[in-house]
Amino acid sequence: TPPCASCSCSAARAATAGGDNIRKLKIVGMDCGSCALTIESSMRQLPGVRDASVSFTTETMEVTGDVAQDVIESRLRELGYRLASAADNKPQMVMQQRGLAGFLSFLWEQPTLRTAVLVTAAVAVGLIIITVADTGTVGGIPALSILFAAGVLIAGAPVFIKGFRSLIFARRITIDLLMAIAALGAIGIGETGEALTVILLFMLGEALEAYSAERARDSLRTLMALQPQEAEAEPGILPVRMSFH
Repeated sequence: TPPCASCSCSAARAATAGGDNIRKLKIVGMDCGSCALTIESSMRQLPGVRDASVSFTTETMEVTGDVAQDVIESRLRELGYRLASAADNKPQMVMQQRGLAGFLSFLWEQPTLRTAVLVTAAVAVGLIIITVADTGTVGGIPALSILFAAGVLIAGAPVFIKGFRSLIFARRITIDLLMAIAALGAIGIGETGEALTVILLFMLGEALEAYSAERARDSLRTLMALQPQEAEAEPGILPVRMSFH
């Protein structure tokens, strides 16, 4: 059947095979391969779902079984993702910048990564202020510890939330959960500097992975843009027009 007209379903295509409903959906919000595995695991636990497969590269999911799309959408929201809307499905422009400039632009466009960049800058400024002002402690607590702990909680909040959501709704122990435990454990023993380093390096790795995936999608979009919209074949005498819309 053709895609429905509503925004939340505009990326969905449903088909029936052997009595099972097959839904093909586009997902927004995945930033690593582990996200795809988490969504797969969680979808397979829904009543009526026989199988689910998710592609991180193409940001698509195929769900087989008798399950309403509202149920699928609700579970995605619980995990921190969503179905693509009509606006998301509009043709996207290819990346205008490459290399370091393209990566920095990509960082700034992603809310969680932009927060991490701002936290890094704020910590650097804080270090200078604490050093120049010779601020040793605040309320009996080392000023650097307060600065680093605040940086961990602000920059690492999305990682913590994603990790615990995966544990609750997908019953998976993901790298996000392990990073959350490691960072909170480091804060607990007073090693706030190490906690901040772990979180920022982890987010940098995630950003590089997401950027590489976006570059791959960008290449696919470029190739698809070269596809002709129509072609004419002439078998014998009568011309045949074929559309590739």
